[in-house]
Amino acid sequence: MGKAQLPEHAKTEMFEVGEHGPPPVFVDPSGGRRRWIRRTAYAVGLLLVLALIAVWVTQLADPTRPPAPCPSAAPGRAC
Repeated sequence: MGKAQLPEHAKTEMFEVGEHGPPPVFVDPSGGRRRWIRRTAYAVGLLLVLALIAVWVTQLADPTRPPAPCPSAAPGRAC
């Protein structure tokens, strides 16, 4: 049985292994864009969690109850 070539030495139809591609289109060496996106995502996540907590607390604090029936009204008639 034969041995298969190692992937780093194999030739492909698309490109040669080890050939460098075009340079990146956008490079942010300072990392400022990544920090801004991360902080924005944390802020949006925090706002969503606070809104969820507010909804949960209002549900637990005073649950909605149906209106009390009128004692003097006949069945089927409005108060």
